[in-house]
Amino acid sequence: MTMGARAESVWRILTATVDGLEKTILMALLLFLLGFALLQIVLRNFFAMGIVWGDTLLRHVLLWSSLLGMARAVGERKYIAIELFPLLLSGRWKKASELACDFFSCLVAGVLCVVSWNFVQSERLVGAMAFLDVPVWWLVTVFPFAFAVMALRFACHFMNSLLAGSRNEPSNEPSGIEFP
Repeated sequence: MTMGARAESVWRILTATVDGLEKTILMALLLFLLGFALLQIVLRNFFAMGIVWGDTLLRHVLLWSSLLGMARAVGERKYIAIELFPLLLSGRWKKASELACDFFSCLVAGVLCVVSWNFVQSERLVGAMAFLDVPVWWLVTVFPFAFAVMALRFACHFMNSLLAGSRNEPSNEPSGIEFP
């Protein structure tokens, strides 16, 4: 087995592991969100009580699942996109518009990662608590993480498209982590 084939094999195993972990985390968040919301509804409607910090927790779990779901959608290229240029263009120009879209999406996600990291740092300095002595900044760390993952995946899409273009291959890879 050559060094390149071995590296590609390790890369595929790593991406499959990350993919499975990502799916497991998203499913756990979704199940927790549904179960805890149902518990809140039952407690309020049948026992005239509820968990005081429950709504805040549910908001943050929804935020986490939404941002991690967006990062997953970028990896699978299943996000909402306005694709006017690919419909109007063909050949080399269509490829160029796809490359430009991936490049600028990576750039925007990178900027959002930096800005959200600054937001987390400012929340840490404020020292506010969300619930049960959990600092707010712990809960908002999902912003820079999710935007970093999105930036990485857009960069991988860009590299896949660029490499496929140099080999004259189609660039319709569903996962953005295939370029080695």
